[in-house]
Amino acid sequence: MLLQYQLISICVLVEVGVTTGKIYSQYRTFVTDESEPLSDDQKFVIEKLKAEVGPKLPHSYIKEDEYLIKWLEARNFDVQEAEKMLLADLRWRKSNNIDNLQVDNDFPDLLEDYPVQIDTFDKNGAPVITAFVGDWDLRNVHLTGKAPRLLLFLDKMMDDAAKIVRKSQKEGKAVRGFHVLLNLEGFNTVQHGCHKCVLGIVRLLQSYENHFPGLVDKIVIFNAPPTIEAIAPLIKKSITSDLDRHIKVFGSNKAAWKQYLNQFIDEDQLPEDFGGSRRND
Repeated sequence: MLLQYQLISICVLVEVGVTTGKIYSQYRTFVTDESEPLSDDQKFVIEKLKAEVGPKLPHSYIKEDEYLIKWLEARNFDVQEAEKMLLADLRWRKSNNIDNLQVDNDFPDLLEDYPVQIDTFDKNGAPVITAFVGDWDLRNVHLTGKAPRLLLFLDKMMDDAAKIVRKSQKEGKAVRGFHVLLNLEGFNTVQHGCHKCVLGIVRLLQSYENHFPGLVDKIVIFNAPPTIEAIAPLIKKSITSDLDRHIKVFGSNKAAWKQYLNQFIDEDQLPEDFGGSRRND
């Protein structure tokens, strides 16, 4: 069964690579050290990007250096490619009404069936997205035709987390990005491992890359069954940025993943399902 699942997953990832051209990295993120001030060369490139796209940017925060540099990093400081990426994102935001969506009002059904929370913060004040994915019926979301809305719902959750990151940075907090914690307890190949389910996971990662580059700090997956641990390297190869270096996968050894989480999140901040002492709502 494990071998069969791995072969199916490989086929899915190859399909994603062929249709999107992203199974091998066309771009590798040039990551700046966020503790160091921008170099003169980096500032020059940022100003060049501003000159190209400035009149087309609808919000003041998009014009800030801290925001623009993420798009430049995602395209290895190629101004022309960063401009294409940023403008494509703005078109996506407009066509999907991202700025005006509200999770509670626009996705009440998905919030109930596929709960995601942003009510946890790390020791520096960075927001933490938590999701008990093991309880999600991903197969059903595809059978009922809700997969596109689920992706948009999760995109909006990331957008809300990105807003908190920008606010925290404005307040002078040492926040690099948001975290994502995924509890896979209860994962099974029927509800979570179908062809379209794996494809959906990859597309979510690619959506992050396209619309929220450089804004994730850590993605921690725990209670992962051997099937997930086996295909994790394959999934990482389907993304183009340095996102893979932010992903940490643990099995069912609670002591191991809990120790890792407690390095950057206080135990009283974490819900019980995520190894903390805070009672689950």
